[in-house]
Amino acid sequence: MNNNNKNMIYPEIEITKTDLQKVIYFILMKFKVDSLHRQGTSSKNDLIGAFIERWSNKIAETIIFDKLLEGKGYRVVPDYFLYANDTDKNAPDVLGLEKNKKVIPFVRFNNGTWETIEGMPRVEVKVFRKDQALVGVRESQMIDDYYVIVESDLESDYLTAIFEKSVFSDEIFESLSTNRDFVVNDLNKQIIEHIKVKPVERIGTMRLLGTYSKDEFRKNSVLCPEGINPYYFGGIVAKSPSCVLMGNDNLEINNDGSFIYKYDDSYVCLPMSLESSESAQIKLLKKNKGSFYISTDKNIVICGEGVQAGDCMVELKKFDRSSKWNENIALKQALQKNAKDATSDLVKIFDTIAKNN
Repeated sequence: MNNNNKNMIYPEIEITKTDLQKVIYFILMKFKVDSLHRQGTSSKNDLIGAFIERWSNKIAETIIFDKLLEGKGYRVVPDYFLYANDTDKNAPDVLGLEKNKKVIPFVRFNNGTWETIEGMPRVEVKVFRKDQALVGVRESQMIDDYYVIVESDLESDYLTAIFEKSVFSDEIFESLSTNRDFVVNDLNKQIIEHIKVKPVERIGTMRLLGTYSKDEFRKNSVLCPEGINPYYFGGIVAKSPSCVLMGNDNLEINNDGSFIYKYDDSYVCLPMSLESSESAQIKLLKKNKGSFYISTDKNIVICGEGVQAGDCMVELKKFDRSSKWNENIALKQALQKNAKDATSDLVKIFDTIAKNN
């Protein structure tokens, strides 16, 4: 059960003001012309703040590939087109390459839809926050060859980095002062004193987690239709069960390092990662929907958390989905650990295309 997958650990890339300004300008253009995409999850249209939040991850399409292709003499061309509402929503995130000001297209737009050029890759970039444990791709979006999974770690007030300096002036600060004559008593200090604020100096980072082929992403995720709420790894607790069950029918331990727990036929638990020696004996002792107990005769690692030899409880969390679409969902940590990273393969494809054109 050794996990021999040597997936890369990629560095964090600092987002610059120029990166942010560029994507904000695009978002503002999109906001002006794209009434359909202003529609949020409710019947109320997004105002500009929420619209920016939904589209700011587009930064990744540029900075991730700029880093990967640094010094190669060509770059990827991201999709900065604006679309009418009656066009097909099938544009890949990478439209092609640009080398010496010459465009090498992967796709062509033809009367409302994007058509893939034979032999060219389709690439989708998916961005998830650092504090999100899960990653997902809608089944309707599983039409691309490669899925570039990126982790974002933005400052909560990252937008202040590009606010005008006048917003933070002493004059404005002083104008917000409220006369204390309105306060009779405040023994518990419930009225908080105003504090001066300033723009953030650091916007945040993007980090490539890995690039996965469509087949590899499917293999390491679970297709969850509407109404299916999967469970996923939540942590390890050193705890002994109150009773013992015999047999391991509810544990699926694969040689590639994937580890799946099954409660019953209707139960869905996302694949976990397992690192152990070949001789480790793992036994299921007790099962619940929100946890299960195991016994191991050697130290192991589940989803990056060490487990000492003996008994322990594996906690599970439930992902309550309100979405109405079918979605391929994976545990982020397990995807990185278990799935084959195809980043170098994709770059080699880009290199070959750039060399031959």
